[in-house]
Amino acid sequence: MSGYARPLNVVIGVNGIGMGHSVRQSVIAQYLRDRGHEVRIVTNGAARVEYFRDLGFTAWDGWMPTLLARGDRIRTSDAIRDNMWQAPVGVTKHLRLRRILRETGLPDVFVTDYEPNTPRLAYHFGRPLISVDQQSKYRHLDLPAVGRYARTADEQRLRYFAPRVDRSFICSYVPLEADDRRLEFIAPVIPDSVRSTPVTTEPLATAYFSRYFDHGPEESVGTLASVFRQYVPDRALRIYVQPTEIGNLRKYADGKIEICTFDREAFITDMARSEAVFSNAGFNLISEAFVLGKPVHLVPLPTYDQHWCAKVVQEAELGTSALRIDRGAILDFLNRTRELRDNVVRHRDQHLAIDPRERIASYLENLSAASPRALAPSTR
Repeated sequence: MSGYARPLNVVIGVNGIGMGHSVRQSVIAQYLRDRGHEVRIVTNGAARVEYFRDLGFTAWDGWMPTLLARGDRIRTSDAIRDNMWQAPVGVTKHLRLRRILRETGLPDVFVTDYEPNTPRLAYHFGRPLISVDQQSKYRHLDLPAVGRYARTADEQRLRYFAPRVDRSFICSYVPLEADDRRLEFIAPVIPDSVRSTPVTTEPLATAYFSRYFDHGPEESVGTLASVFRQYVPDRALRIYVQPTEIGNLRKYADGKIEICTFDREAFITDMARSEAVFSNAGFNLISEAFVLGKPVHLVPLPTYDQHWCAKVVQEAELGTSALRIDRGAILDFLNRTRELRDNVVRHRDQHLAIDPRERIASYLENLSAASPRALAPSTR
């Protein structure tokens, strides 16, 4: 225990189409558990529930409503149509969560990462609600549009998920500021296993492309493999894709070009020894690449979040971005990798070296100590 006689009871809510949110929150959850606190998880989908249970946490499946944007906003009519048949099951799940928490012990504090379950539970039980995510900057900062993408839908979604929070910890790999004292910008939460991975620079590029609804990885994989085959045959290329995509994409493997089913440990190991990384513009992957000192070439999926991430990476000269993979952009990036790598290492050492977990944990402990249910200071 870190200074208190009684451990905190914390419930963390986790959302996400991929596993980036889950990885971040599992790092925080394990850190809190190591400090002696009890942590339970509310997430959505069998894969994420199993992921947390495999780490030894009690985890429950909650309801994640479908809130898709049309144009630059979420339309009420779309939200009603998309959730009409899910709502009865979703409400039942939520009421079950209330009952379970009431029977097994009410939390001292709820933590939310871009999802609506823990905010409703916090409001219902009258407990503090803390957000730890990277999307909240779209709610609190007046960020500009990027091309045809605006932050409107992200802001709407965040306001629906958590109409009010007691404090927001906002992860960012570039410096950001705000006047609101309830906001605190922190470095990205990175697993110890990534920070401790041995780093080298070999004639290897690592890539990862994912699917977002009907935007699949085939065009990016095919073009990237073709460019490497024709123009940089001396360099190896390992392209990682999800298991559901591998059958259609193995045909692009050839010689030094490998198409691999995504395995997180293998991907991190390859990224740590690469001279360059190609990917969509997911926040977690970019953050981990920067901690490893690797420049990135980004092809954002059709969301404001990915386009904003790609834009700031290019503006900070930590990598490059393009709307689609093409020969000119690939070769320009490869020709600049040494310069960009030097920029990434300087940026990492200045802005990303501090581990934010201590700050998050200390805040939760002090918040609970000051609450009506104050924790007694340890006499040790």
